[in-house]
Amino acid sequence: MTEQNRIEWSLFLLRLGVFIVMFAWTLDKFLNPGHAAKVFENFYFIGGLGEEIMMAIGAIELVIILAFLSGLWKRWTYGFVMILNGISTFSSWKQYTTDINLLFFAAWPMLAACIALYLLRDLDVKFTLKKS
Repeated sequence: MTEQNRIEWSLFLLRLGVFIVMFAWTLDKFLNPGHAAKVFENFYFIGGLGEEIMMAIGAIELVIILAFLSGLWKRWTYGFVMILNGISTFSSWKQYTTDINLLFFAAWPMLAACIALYLLRDLDVKFTLKKS
């Protein structure tokens, strides 16, 4: 296996792994919009979002993460995923400091993966619809 091939497979696996987590977050907005609304209220301080709003957010998010998985519009989709994950990671500061929850620490390697994917997006060509 060539070095280029190893890089392409590594970036694809990072993209797939990040997509799986983002897809679970997105599904939550459809399957349990009340829970998703509580997450927005508790972590992002955005209250009063009804089920319809959460499902609309979920629909927009689904389109973007499917484009991300497909490797489309990398600057925008990879950037969106990186920023969204960054906001989620930093908004959970209480889980790292006062209400310590070890599961939340998994957000840090995922954020690192998102940053790596963004920085190396031009090399991420394995199973993408657009090579550049």
